[in-house]
Amino acid sequence: MQANVMVGLPAHDSGSLLFRAIFTNASPSSVAELASWLLFNKNVVAVPEMRPEPLRISMKPEEIFSRVVGNAFDFLGKALAEFEKEPKYSVINFHAAVELFLKARLMREHWSLVVSKPEIADWKQFISGDFHSVTIREARTRLDSIVQDGISQQQYDSFLRLTGHRNRMVHFFHQGQHDKKSELQKIVAEQCRAWYYLHQLLSHQWAETFTDYQKQIKAFDKEMRMIRHYLKAKFEDLTAVIADKVKGNVAFHKCPSCGFKSLQEDGLEFECLVCDLNKNGITLSCPQCAKSITMLGEPWQKCTKCGYTIEPDDVKAELTKDLFITKHNMYDLNHANCGDCEGYETIVEVDGQWFCTQCFTRFEISDISQCGWCNEYTTGDQEDSYWRGCGFCDGKSGWDSDKDKD
Repeated sequence: MQANVMVGLPAHDSGSLLFRAIFTNASPSSVAELASWLLFNKNVVAVPEMRPEPLRISMKPEEIFSRVVGNAFDFLGKALAEFEKEPKYSVINFHAAVELFLKARLMREHWSLVVSKPEIADWKQFISGDFHSVTIREARTRLDSIVQDGISQQQYDSFLRLTGHRNRMVHFFHQGQHDKKSELQKIVAEQCRAWYYLHQLLSHQWAETFTDYQKQIKAFDKEMRMIRHYLKAKFEDLTAVIADKVKGNVAFHKCPSCGFKSLQEDGLEFECLVCDLNKNGITLSCPQCAKSITMLGEPWQKCTKCGYTIEPDDVKAELTKDLFITKHNMYDLNHANCGDCEGYETIVEVDGQWFCTQCFTRFEISDISQCGWCNEYTTGDQEDSYWRGCGFCDGKSGWDSDKDKD
């Protein structure tokens, strides 16, 4: 089924609006949902910027990329504009924006990665919208396995939660829709979390891909901060709870997602009581000036007092300061390599769990195994590692190849 939908605008607008699959979820049902909204939304003429120009066969992938990113920002803007009066459409639009940014990253690698079956991808069908595009789940798999520039589990979980909310809003009665205060708080919290993770990708990990859009990203980040006040009532309701926990020596920090001092520290886990942001992290003393520094998600944070940049080795030194290697335990498992970030010997044991000092991912002991060839402990799938090796060796196949060269 072709996923193109022609939507006629009200009589006072002489044009008509063609929304193609590439600008939505690429599924006919999703395009139909947007078409239906456009037909019945009284303010449809207020968003003429969402009208794509006709696509040309001769268009270059860079032009398509720019249009997709531009449309993603349009959806973000519409999500903010609607969340108070039309929370349902705010959720739908925000979710569409997240999907488009993920697809744009895939498209920068190659346009066919956006197509659900890239092996039969056709350029003419692609620019005409006659295709099915990837879901968030599929996009994550391709970003990991093909682009080698994937998203973290926490980023993925946040986006999936947004997907679930969007699906309930579109297809079913959603409890809380008629409790405006509660619903607005939930939407703001959800969008603050999703934007926190999306902003990390766009302005840091994928900054090179979206280098021409950094001003827009910063501007939208400022707009997102403007809506945080809708969570103030929830924070005030939790004031007594937080005060009691502080008396019990529980540390709280300013949450980077919602902006309130509601981020509870529990060992290496940080969770916000207001917006539910959950991150791995650590608080340690600066090796240079001893100032307390809290880091979330990764090291490489500069000390605000002396300017020293915390490195993974500093985090490892802090977590292993009580570990002493002797002849009795030198062959025990006391560190491992990280298959997620390819950190060498960056994983250490902390209170029964294993923590990577480079990417701050936590693992269970069952996630760690030995490479069949080099015997290094590492995370990830080690099946057939004797032959193909691991992330830190080439296995027997590499060994044989080197011998043949000699």
